[in-house]
Amino acid sequence: MITMEQWQTIRHLATLGKSQRWIAKALGICRKTVARAIAQESMEDYSRPLTVRDVLESHRLMVEQQLSLGVCGLEILKGIKQHGYPGSDATFYRWLASVRTEFAQRGSSVRFETGPAVQSQFDWSPYTLRIGGREVEVRMFALAMGYSRRVHWHPSLSERQDSVHEALESCILHFGGACRTVLVDNARSMVLLHRHKTVRWNPCFLALCGHYRVQPIAATPVHPQTKGKVENPFRTLERRLLYHGNWHSWDHLIECLSNFETSWEQRVHPSTGVSPAARFEEERSKLIPIPSTLFLGCKSQMRLVQNDGLFSWGGVRYCVPCEAHLRHVRVRTYQGRELLVYNAAGNEVMRHTLCPSGTPPVLSPKCYEAHENRKRANLTALTNLFRERYVDVAPSTERYLQLLLKCHQNNPEKAIARVLELLTNVPTGVVASVFDDLVTYNLPGSDALHSLLAQRMKGTATTTRLAPAMGLPLPVLDVERPLSAYSSALADSE
Repeated sequence: MITMEQWQTIRHLATLGKSQRWIAKALGICRKTVARAIAQESMEDYSRPLTVRDVLESHRLMVEQQLSLGVCGLEILKGIKQHGYPGSDATFYRWLASVRTEFAQRGSSVRFETGPAVQSQFDWSPYTLRIGGREVEVRMFALAMGYSRRVHWHPSLSERQDSVHEALESCILHFGGACRTVLVDNARSMVLLHRHKTVRWNPCFLALCGHYRVQPIAATPVHPQTKGKVENPFRTLERRLLYHGNWHSWDHLIECLSNFETSWEQRVHPSTGVSPAARFEEERSKLIPIPSTLFLGCKSQMRLVQNDGLFSWGGVRYCVPCEAHLRHVRVRTYQGRELLVYNAAGNEVMRHTLCPSGTPPVLSPKCYEAHENRKRANLTALTNLFRERYVDVAPSTERYLQLLLKCHQNNPEKAIARVLELLTNVPTGVVASVFDDLVTYNLPGSDALHSLLAQRMKGTATTTRLAPAMGLPLPVLDVERPLSAYSSALADSE
């Protein structure tokens, strides 16, 4: 068989007038093969059939990854058979033995131990977990103490930069202090460039490390042994908890993770010979103390609180407590599922569940309790004052008050305050007649009250209180009058 390139060359040389004998001698092939190629109008490219070893080599990367996780040969064989491995089990195990030898030689390294509170290692891994009856993508962050081997896991629904920094901070707070150095991966959220010995850090990550006075160290690329103390515990977490778990809610997952972490800390570690919890007591006092305030620099954003007590985040409006009198708040996400709100002093004032963009405003009754209490107290005081002044003036006073409250259900305190202002210095006889008329005609509004008082108070000294034009003593006119009358009134006021 000839290749596609040879077939194309033969036909090209034949077109140039070369004989079949000349072409066969030039290409080193049989003359009959040249004749067949010239006669063929099309040709499929020839490819040698894959051997069993070729199929196995195509799965080498997957097999090496499973070997690094401690998966046995039988499970690996089942996996590659599902991917179309046609050979025998004996052939596979012979090939697997050679892969194990090469992998062990390539992966051999010297264990690196650190003193108390010298180094911690930070990493994370994605998982698909079943929570509340549906599949959820969860990122499991972990911080391991290099000396004691104590590990803390922090689940999150997000892998964004602010979520990565939040997870590291949460782990530091959990341990009650930080080691002098933290070994991290080369993700963009922490390392922008790592080439040879040149490391360019993410500015926000450096700000976080500076806040907790920690020196970051970038792990060697393509060398997982560097972070073995934090990567190895993920295998146990997967086998004992994550792969076979089914959680009712996010809180249930947090509870199970906390119980697993507690049992992990109490077991005897095979490398140290003591439990991580007991060895952690040796380095607790040597940890760098936690600052008095949380880090809110790069992962939080300022938001303006509107007059209705709402601010906008991700296309959704959320409420804040009205009694806090907040005009600006700092907002950041937590675990990719909650929104934390802080005041200017860095104190948490509200916590919301994150909602998708386009969700109606998220309102919490407790945010408006203080405002409603003030409104109720103000309404009670104004209602008592109204009854105290006018309950003995006319029998229709109480009926008028009920109509007024029914007409202004949204802001009844403002309506009562306006009525009390209009009735200031009005004779009781006029008040009684006005109340009777307003109840008779079912007109409890302040505009109707103002009109009736203007008609009943013509020519009295208190008429000027009802004139709405900038406090000027304008005359009450029953007929049309030229503007000169108002001009004289303005002159008199000056």
